[in-house]
Amino acid sequence: MNSEEHDDLWHLLGKARQPTVSPFFSRNVMREVRNLRQEQPGFFAWIRRHWQLTAIGTCAALMLAGTFLKSSTSERAVVDEQQQLLVMAVTVSESPDYHVIAHLDELLDSEESSIWLDGNTY
Repeated sequence: MNSEEHDDLWHLLGKARQPTVSPFFSRNVMREVRNLRQEQPGFFAWIRRHWQLTAIGTCAALMLAGTFLKSSTSERAVVDEQQQLLVMAVTVSESPDYHVIAHLDELLDSEESSIWLDGNTY
């Protein structure tokens, strides 16, 4: 190896100015960071960031209201059905044919047994 070439290189490197950091380096870096244009978040990102609790509360309230409305309408339907059955029962009990209807099971039983006993087919 040629040590003369290396000596010249080290001699030149020794004459080079040493790098120094400016005392205002951090201030300049922060100014450049602030000056960079940052991407603006969309509307939904803003809502997600700022209104998460409100959105969750609103969804829970809507689900609770929907459940309440559904149960109240189903209760109304049950009450309406029960009222219709009650009206039909009152109508049947006030009918002059009620006594015949009350003994309808007995009449059907006697008819079925007589078919088997008589041997007649219809």
